[in-house]
Amino acid sequence: MEQSSFKSFIKNNMMWLILIGIMIIFAILSPNFRSFKNIMNILTQNAYFIITTIGIAVIMISGGTDLSVGHILATAGICTALILQSGIPTVAAIILGIVAGLVVATILGAFNGLMANTLKIHSMIVTLATMTMFQGIAFIISQSKSYYNFPAGYLTIGQGYVGPISIPVIITIVVILVIHFILSKTCFGRFIYAVGGNPETARLAGINVSKIKLMAFGLGGILFGIASIVLTSRGGSASANLAPSIAFDGITACVLGGVSFIGGAGKVADAVAGCLVLGVLSNGMQMVGMGVNTQYVIKGAILLLAIGYDTFQRSRQAKAKKTA
Repeated sequence: MEQSSFKSFIKNNMMWLILIGIMIIFAILSPNFRSFKNIMNILTQNAYFIITTIGIAVIMISGGTDLSVGHILATAGICTALILQSGIPTVAAIILGIVAGLVVATILGAFNGLMANTLKIHSMIVTLATMTMFQGIAFIISQSKSYYNFPAGYLTIGQGYVGPISIPVIITIVVILVIHFILSKTCFGRFIYAVGGNPETARLAGINVSKIKLMAFGLGGILFGIASIVLTSRGGSASANLAPSIAFDGITACVLGGVSFIGGAGKVADAVAGCLVLGVLSNGMQMVGMGVNTQYVIKGAILLLAIGYDTFQRSRQAKAKKTA
């Protein structure tokens, strides 16, 4: 019984154990890595990435995929920047800019879900098309320019601290807790898992599958809007090339954390662990002098291994059900 419990603990916390192991390795290789300042720097730098990945996780659990995430962040960020620099009073500009970014990201996210429902094709194909559309929209409304010189009040969102903890980290913690509650404690959360696990069974159980998928994409859009605000306020700029590869990194983190490509499985905490593994790897590899291109190779290999492991787990579970 104890051995079974130990195996269950290892299985349920595998990604966190891997994260601890990686941190120990880099702490040995680079003394600067283990400083509180560096750990807080890792968390702050990856705050927008964690929030984005949670949005991707929600969509993946519902059985979807969003490849247009980077351009949603960019479009929302540009809309925020345009209002911040519109000349209206500073406080009003910050409030309206934040609202505009959230609304735009939510609309674009929901549009992806609507198109997937309407066209009856997988959202990966839909978002492959909307990715190009949103990129074009971002370049059109920005006129291919980058925007800087944001108000100090807005920059505080991404650069401020409450004691030793940065505001982006606080925002991220709030997002983690809220989405964990939604997925684990609400009917909507249970419906997301049901729709992602088996849409036909969910439909027969009386769940409006199309509505839940649309709402999952909309919720993802809200999170992408929050991530855009955190990113633009931290970096102090917005452009059409704000976060071009974040969809790939976010999907990698999700799969690493056990969020299945097929849908119906995954937890917020494990997706966060996947983000932190990638963030710690990037930070640690830089500290030991590893090149950017080498980092890309390692991240790609990690994604391939994660997908392979996910497929293996699914096939093993399917065999277990057949023999039961």
